[in-house]
Amino acid sequence: MMTVTIGAYQAVYFENVAQAVEYCHALVPHIVPRPGGRDAIEDRAVVWFHVPERSRNSSRDGCYLFASTGAIAAAERAGLDTPLCGRVSRAALPPDAVLLFGDDAPPTPPRYRSGRRASAARRLVLDRASAPTVDARA
Repeated sequence: MMTVTIGAYQAVYFENVAQAVEYCHALVPHIVPRPGGRDAIEDRAVVWFHVPERSRNSSRDGCYLFASTGAIAAAERAGLDTPLCGRVSRAALPPDAVLLFGDDAPPTPPRYRSGRRASAARRLVLDRASAPTVDARA
């Protein structure tokens, strides 16, 4: 069974890492499949953690959790205060974000159009064909 990538996450900002850790500790017990629930992408609880570079390079120590719709629903069931501060597409997640829990397929690498590759290969062949040959006998 192939896991489908979640398209977007809700960004939740925390003033410091300790608050984010406490939030996750309170959230995890509520991340269980609901009986008779659908196995839809929206129901999957996935959370990514990220400390922005500006926080690492200054006295500010805020961080983000990027939570799927299923994780936000679990937080609401748990009665957690979830200060949403925006929506982030999966493709825009910071490359140094860390998957804390859940199942999220890695992003699909960009596909190149076959026309570009063919023309580049064709240019290489033409360049080699037009290059002067060296006579080893001379």
